[in-house]
Parts: sequence; structure tokens; C-alpha cells
Amino acid sequence: MIHTVSSIKSSDKLWDACADFTATIFYDVLKKMYESIPKSNLFRRTLAENWFMNMTLYEYSREAARHELSSLTNMIYEALAKKAYGKTST
Repeated sequence: MIHTVSSIKSSDKLWDACADFTATIFYDVLKKMYESIPKSNLFRRTLAENWFMNMTLYEYSREAARHELSSLTNMIYEALAKKAYGKTST
């Protein structure tokens, strides 16, 4: 049976796992970019601020993986779906 990616991804756990994988990779990129910004010692950074910034970056990466980076997520999904389910997007 042949399915399109758009019809599968709404309820497929594999697509969700692929989106989480893409988000994790993109989170690492965002975090490295954020850490490269020079910081001043004028204001002391608290652990809560660091935690909040990390959570914010992770949420940005999750949204990006499901929307802006969905083509990358779909490529990963298609590669794994062919092996796991025998499904293709055509």
C-alpha cells in the first residue's frame, strides 16, 4: 500500500521520532550559536536564566523541525519508513 508523507505524519510515531531527532540536531546548532554570542559580566546570569534559555531554544527547534525543517524530517522519515514499513511517498 502506498501512502504520502502528509497522510502518514499526522498519526505516525515514526514521523514524531524523526521530528524529535531533527529537533535535537537543530537544538545543538542553536545552542552553539547562542553560546558564541559574547556575554557581559555587567549582569550576573542565574541558573534559572540558563535553564529558561535552553528550554526556549529547544522549543524553537521542535517547532522548526515540524514546520520550517519538515523537508529534512520527511527525508529522514522516508528513509526509515522504507526499511520499517515498506512505505514510500510516491
